[in-house]
Amino acid sequence: MPDFSGKFALVTGTNQGLGKELTRQLASAGATVFATALDVAQGKAALSDFAGDIRVIELDLGKPASITAVVGHVRNAAGKLDILVNNAAVLIDMMQQPSEVSDKTLRINFEVNFFGPWQLTRETADLIKASQGRVLNLATQVATLTQLADPDSPLKDDICPAYQSSKIALNAMTVLYAKEFRESGAKINSVCPGWVMTDMGHNEDLPDYGDAAKPMTPKDAIANYLWLLDDSDNVPTGGFFTGKDTVNW
Repeated sequence: MPDFSGKFALVTGTNQGLGKELTRQLASAGATVFATALDVAQGKAALSDFAGDIRVIELDLGKPASITAVVGHVRNAAGKLDILVNNAAVLIDMMQQPSEVSDKTLRINFEVNFFGPWQLTRETADLIKASQGRVLNLATQVATLTQLADPDSPLKDDICPAYQSSKIALNAMTVLYAKEFRESGAKINSVCPGWVMTDMGHNEDLPDYGDAAKPMTPKDAIANYLWLLDDSDNVPTGGFFTGKDTVNW
């Protein structure tokens, strides 16, 4: 595991699943973690057993004012930011056809999965550039144009149009910010953590992949992409990875 001593990290969606485990691993490796949750009390309860400097703050990615408040809190409390992880997401349209997705569902997905992360990254961009920091966007292989265009894809039955569209937009954001960050030395990447044993990963509407496909634990999934948060010069930028394997956009 990389050493994150002296680093300040901001992680969204930390009261469960991948965000919770990422907070634990970053804090145990020495980082000060600003851990966001919709409900601060629930967030503190979820993270109460973890060692390290973890500071739970309220964030609603669907409300621009909430995002600005979080960024202001980080600026006042730390004055810097080394790591931003856009982890929080919603998936509420599993197994719906595009024509079945309501405007409300589409907008909720984009507010949380794309517009919120875009604003959060934009409002912390100067801090990330100044620290030559790292940004990580949690995406998914079921939301790549390569996969969606392939009639023989093993993921072809995963249909969640609003979620997939919002994550494709998030991946476009990764590439665009990578161009802006390059001169500063800051780096940004997208990752697909794979099939993970979380509430989202155990959605009852998921297709049956058979006995050969087994979900990973959050601990194992997080360990696969901590390398992208390291401050090594060898860390790439503007890529899409699952583990250390490149995913086609």
